[in-house]
Amino acid sequence: MKEFWGKLSLANKVGLFGALAGFLFGMAMVIVVGKVTGVILVAASVALVAFCVWFFFGREFRSNRILRDGVAAEATILKVRSTGVTIDEVYPQLELVLEVRPSQGEPYQARTRFLVDQVDMATYRPGNVISVTVDPKNKKKVAVGTNSA
Repeated sequence: MKEFWGKLSLANKVGLFGALAGFLFGMAMVIVVGKVTGVILVAASVALVAFCVWFFFGREFRSNRILRDGVAAEATILKVRSTGVTIDEVYPQLELVLEVRPSQGEPYQARTRFLVDQVDMATYRPGNVISVTVDPKNKKKVAVGTNSA
C-alpha cells in the first residue's frame, strides 16, 4: 500500500482525506438524526465504500503483497495491451501475457496487470525479458518487478 500511496500526487492525497472526512461527518450526522435508520444507512454506506476500495485498488494491494512475499523469476513478454486506465495522468495500466520461467519447474504462461510510469513504457514490448515475482500460493499470479528491500 505504501508503494501505491507514493504514486499519488499531493492533490490526490488531499482529495482522499477530504472525501474520508466528509464521509465520516455525513455518517455521524445520519446517526444523530436517524438513530436506527441512521445506523442501517451507515452500515450500508461503509459496505459500499469497502467494496469500492476493493474493486478499484485491490489489484494494486495484491500486487504489493506478491512483491513483498513472492519468489523472483524471469519472464518473456508475449503480448502487451493497454487497459485504458491511467492514474494521475502518468501511470497507465498495462496487461501483459508472460511466459514465466521459475528457477525450479517448467515455464508457463501467466497474465498480469500493473501500473507503469510512462517513461518506462518502452521496456514492456513483446520479446523483452523482465523480472517478475510469483505468488508462492498460486503460480499464475505474478507481479512485475522484484522486492527491492
